[in-house]
Amino acid sequence: MSANIESKLEQLGPVECRIRVEIPWGDVEPRVRRRLEQLRRQVRIRGFRPGKAPAKMVERLFRKDVEQEIAGELVDETFPEAIGEHGKRAIGDPTVDELVCEAGKTWVYSARFEVPPVVEPKDYKGVPVRRRPVVVEPEAVDEVLETLRQQLAELVPIPEDEMDGPTQPGDVWTVDLKGTVGSEPIERTDVRVEIGEAPEASPLPGLAEAMAEFSRKDVGETKTVSWTLPTEGIRPAYAGAEVKLTLGLRGVQHRQVPDLDDDFARDTGRADTLAELREKVEADIREVEQMEVEREARMRLVQELLSRNDFEVGPRLVGQEVAARVDQFKRQLANQGLALGQLGVSDEQLWQKFAPEATFNVKAFLLLDAIAKAEGIEVTDEDYEKAIEELAEERDTTPGRLAAQMERSGEAVLLRAQLREEKVLDFLMEHAEITEAPDPTPDEQVEQAAAAAAGEIDDEKSRPRRRRRTASDGEDEPAGEAATSEPTAG
Repeated sequence: MSANIESKLEQLGPVECRIRVEIPWGDVEPRVRRRLEQLRRQVRIRGFRPGKAPAKMVERLFRKDVEQEIAGELVDETFPEAIGEHGKRAIGDPTVDELVCEAGKTWVYSARFEVPPVVEPKDYKGVPVRRRPVVVEPEAVDEVLETLRQQLAELVPIPEDEMDGPTQPGDVWTVDLKGTVGSEPIERTDVRVEIGEAPEASPLPGLAEAMAEFSRKDVGETKTVSWTLPTEGIRPAYAGAEVKLTLGLRGVQHRQVPDLDDDFARDTGRADTLAELREKVEADIREVEQMEVEREARMRLVQELLSRNDFEVGPRLVGQEVAARVDQFKRQLANQGLALGQLGVSDEQLWQKFAPEATFNVKAFLLLDAIAKAEGIEVTDEDYEKAIEELAEERDTTPGRLAAQMERSGEAVLLRAQLREEKVLDFLMEHAEITEAPDPTPDEQVEQAAAAAAGEIDDEKSRPRRRRRTASDGEDEPAGEAATSEPTAG
């Protein structure tokens, strides 16, 4: 920025500033002249060959447009450096609310812009945090073992003497289907339909139920089925649609699930006995549960910190976080071949959905960043290299290759920020007052909410009240001040 350019900063609020920038005419005039000369050589004016129009005519016709164009360029060029000289960083683009560009005079513009809040953390040591104990219920182990059994299930032929009976849960039909779903035609071949499987696993909601009355001896025949789709849990375009299908029944087999015994344990490749497998499954669940317990405790810690350190964040800063979440959600939909409109959801509804969590995340990041600066917490090269090695092992690549890739993609910055945040939370948890206690029951939650509400009411009652005004009163006087004032001589 030119040494002749002057600027003045005004703090409008916790997260908004205004800067006024003055650019001397001596810095502007040569630029205007060069642009007009370039325009004179390029513009076509009736009655003149290209480049032969009089300079004064070109200036009269185009000077205003040129000045406006250059004014915009000067704002873009000088704004970042001007606010930098005042130690400010803008969130998003500025809003220009004054622009004066008059020939022969100093050009002036003022612009409002959002800034990150100044966070001065307090009371972040000795924070009370509840952490629930890790408990692994036997039912959770049973559920994992059942999932493993289902994964090791095999399709086996059905004995001839059992082919005359009705189809059974666990039978897997291979069918060709053709028909309509609502007004949309559908045609598929080699579709597998398991009788009795979960509705969400069915190739078409309701198809397994529609085939539940078939007989195993129907193999080789053609059957017609129809039913109405549910109104919830599926794409809005097909909610309540009528399905009409013609099914070619090509074959049926039975899905055989292994018994829960030592042979099954050995087939998993993880243990020699069922008892040993249960122990390993329980250890896996306990490890995952421990991570979840720690995550919950750290979330409570951050929530408590934010209640102790209240500060304002600007709409643009939150908007950037919301926009990122909306974009990620849309990409996930696109990967599934879906668009937002198919879900019956608008962009505005998505913004409203993500805004509260985005606000929390932004405030949490700013507060943890401020604590890191206050405590001098940084990510060392050793921290970063160790994280790269662990990630490289997970992604089956070399640390050097992964590090180079992350530097190119910008992931390295995100990784360092994540590592720094983890170090800050480690520090805070080390200095927190942790209580091991289970989650409160629903009744206890109601009692706690009622107690908190009662406390707020008591606080409200204890606050000084203003006297009710009467016709003879002047200005209102706080009750506390009136009670302690000395009587005056009358």
